[in-house]
Amino acid sequence: MAIQSKNHTISQFAAKLLVRLFILLLLFAFAPVVLEQETTRSYSETFIYIENKWALIFPALLFISFLVLLFLTLRHKYQKADLNWMLSLNTVLLIVYVTMIYVRLYPIIFG
Repeated sequence: MAIQSKNHTISQFAAKLLVRLFILLLLFAFAPVVLEQETTRSYSETFIYIENKWALIFPALLFISFLVLLFLTLRHKYQKADLNWMLSLNTVLLIVYVTMIYVRLYPIIFG
């Protein structure tokens, strides 16, 4: 068995940690529905209007690239440091993006 470098160990730890953090963040989005938290209006009466539909392409590409990198990283069982770092960077960008969405939508839904 080959000795793993320190960079590989850190990349493996960072990738696993960030993916788990992102999954917890996604589960946090469903917490108000599961906990039946009181909203200002019902969900059917809450509308969000996006002026520029093209603005949704880049978040969609970011999420698709996350899924592809996650699949490749899990397929190689976190053994490729380059894939681990790319997945980590992609996951950090997704966490920042989802956090910004939560900050904007939380006051609209829960007042």
